[in-house]
Amino acid sequence: MPKKRIFISSVQKEFAEERKWLFDYLMDDPILSKFFVPFIFEDYPATGRSTSTVYLKEVEKSGIYLGIFGDKYGFQNKAGLSPTEQEYNLAHKLHKQRQRTSDAVQKPSRDLESRTVAV
Repeated sequence: MPKKRIFISSVQKEFAEERKWLFDYLMDDPILSKFFVPFIFEDYPATGRSTSTVYLKEVEKSGIYLGIFGDKYGFQNKAGLSPTEQEYNLAHKLHKQRQRTSDAVQKPSRDLESRTVAV
């Protein structure tokens, strides 16, 4: 059975620590790593393709969209949409399994090692 790809989406600068922690947690956990492979854009090697082409293609290739939303919207393209909103809209359009979380519900602990994640 192939591993299910998880696309981790958020404004990168706002949730840099959380994104890295979640990526590492999914990669290092002996059980979760057997079933899931996470994707974060900051670990993607530079290519000649536009960034929007890359992240939208990665959403298409992923089975799960995990969105982390906070106070920042991110930069907007000519249509007024941030990359995070474009990613979410595409995941919705393609009927991807979507999980969302907001720091408005519970501010993330700075002690990232003690946090648990349900996928």
